Amino acid sequence: MAIASVFLFLVTIYYLMKYAGSGNNVGMIASALFAVMAGTAVFYNLGQVRNARVSPGAMKRAKRRG
Repeated sequence: MAIASVFLFLVTIYYLMKYAGSGNNVGMIASALFAVMAGTAVFYNLGQVRNARVSPGAMKRAKRRG
Protein backbone atom coordinates (compact mmCIF):
# COMPACT_ATOMS: atom_id res chain seq x y z
CA MET A 1 0.00 0.00 0.00
CA ALA A 2 2.81 2.40 0.81
CA ILE A 3 4.41 1.93 -2.61
CA ALA A 4 1.09 2.54 -4.34
CA SER A 5 0.62 5.73 -2.30
CA VAL A 6 4.05 7.01 -3.30
CA PHE A 7 3.29 6.21 -6.95
CA LEU A 8 -0.04 8.05 -6.73
CA PHE A 9 1.70 11.04 -5.15
CA LEU A 10 4.29 11.17 -7.94
CA VAL A 11 1.58 10.95 -10.61
CA THR A 12 -0.36 13.82 -9.07
CA ILE A 13 2.80 15.94 -8.87
CA TYR A 14 3.45 15.17 -12.56
CA TYR A 15 -0.04 16.34 -13.51
CA LEU A 16 0.34 19.40 -11.29
CA MET A 17 3.48 20.41 -13.20
CA LYS A 18 1.80 19.62 -16.52
CA TYR A 19 -1.22 21.81 -15.72
CA ALA A 20 0.98 24.59 -14.34
CA GLY A 21 2.98 24.63 -17.57
CA SER A 22 -0.11 24.80 -19.74
CA GLY A 23 -1.82 27.47 -17.65
CA ASN A 24 -4.87 25.34 -16.83
CA ASN A 25 -5.89 26.80 -13.47
CA VAL A 26 -8.78 24.43 -12.75
CA GLY A 27 -6.61 21.39 -13.44
CA MET A 28 -3.80 22.87 -11.36
CA ILE A 29 -6.06 23.46 -8.35
CA ALA A 30 -7.62 20.00 -8.60
CA SER A 31 -4.21 18.38 -8.97
CA ALA A 32 -2.86 20.32 -5.98
CA LEU A 33 -5.77 19.08 -3.85
CA PHE A 34 -5.18 15.51 -5.00
CA ALA A 35 -1.45 15.87 -4.26
CA VAL A 36 -2.24 16.94 -0.69
CA MET A 37 -4.57 13.96 -0.26
CA ALA A 38 -1.99 11.59 -1.78
CA GLY A 39 0.71 13.00 0.52
CA THR A 40 -1.53 12.38 3.50
CA ALA A 41 -2.11 8.81 2.29
CA VAL A 42 1.66 8.27 1.99
CA PHE A 43 2.29 9.25 5.60
CA TYR A 44 -0.70 7.25 6.85
CA ASN A 45 0.40 4.11 5.01
CA LEU A 46 4.01 4.47 6.13
CA GLY A 47 2.72 4.56 9.70
CA GLN A 48 0.76 1.36 9.04
CA VAL A 49 3.86 -0.38 7.67
CA ARG A 50 5.52 0.10 11.05
CA ASN A 51 2.69 -1.91 12.69
CA ALA A 52 2.77 -4.77 10.18
CA ARG A 53 3.10 -8.32 11.47
CA VAL A 54 6.22 -10.26 10.58
CA SER A 55 6.21 -14.04 10.67
CA PRO A 56 8.59 -15.78 13.09
CA GLY A 57 10.43 -17.45 10.20
CA ALA A 58 11.09 -14.12 8.53
CA MET A 59 12.36 -12.71 11.84
CA LYS A 60 14.83 -15.58 12.19
CA ARG A 61 16.13 -15.04 8.65
CA ALA A 62 16.51 -11.31 9.27
CA LYS A 63 18.44 -11.92 12.50
CA ARG A 64 20.77 -14.37 10.76
CA ARG A 65 21.51 -11.92 7.95
CA GLY A 66 21.99 -8.87 10.14
